[in-house]
Amino acid sequence: MPHPHQALLDEFKLSIDRLPITVPQEIIDEARKLHAELLADPEASESKIEDALILIGKKEYPYRRAYNELAGTTSAEHRVELILDHLDASVKEKVQSHLQHGVTIDELVKSSMFETDFTPEERYQVEDGMLHAVDHLEEEAPAKIEEHQAEYDKLVETWKEKEAEMEGKIAELKALADVDKKWKDEILDKVRVFEMGFAITERDPDLVEIEKEIEYWKGTLSEEGVTTMHVIAVVLAVAALLVVIAVAFAMHG
Repeated sequence: MPHPHQALLDEFKLSIDRLPITVPQEIIDEARKLHAELLADPEASESKIEDALILIGKKEYPYRRAYNELAGTTSAEHRVELILDHLDASVKEKVQSHLQHGVTIDELVKSSMFETDFTPEERYQVEDGMLHAVDHLEEEAPAKIEEHQAEYDKLVETWKEKEAEMEGKIAELKALADVDKKWKDEILDKVRVFEMGFAITERDPDLVEIEKEIEYWKGTLSEEGVTTMHVIAVVLAVAALLVVIAVAFAMHG
């Protein structure tokens, strides 16, 4: 019988299988162990599975980002060469004509030109070439990382610092939830969204987005504070006026 949250667990497994080879083995082993435990527990809630995704995501994050950045800087041109080598001469010439005008292969494939300028067979050939390049680059990755090990290690530390900064900002946003009960649930919902960004299955969180959210809530809570103080000031003024009136009546009574 499938797990009540089988689809989410399938995403979890797929994400584990797609982790870059540079992610430490102990993290991959922990991820697989967690997945197996959750899969075997029909009582495991969606929230519990999400917590596991976030836990593993935070651990693999700096290694994956460092790998992607290094691969992006060292493999971009090589990737294009691999794709072009996979194409028939006529298709290769057609793709190169677009590249010469400053369009990247990724931009070409996403554009309307790919539909209008290429036949279905040619489009398949280009897309298959892109998949072939990915497989080839993954095979070459161990040697690439070893060749640039010092640079990779430095990138890992940089991404660890960026991750820590984002976690600190998320904690700052979470603290704002205690300022006013009126907005507590809404703020905590946003906190969960940003935390889920670290989940191994989700798009990475963005520091700028988190900072914008903090500023938004600081402004909202500040406005609420001003409003409250204004009400208190009015009440006190009315009370003082009533005292004056009462004293005046007493003096003339």
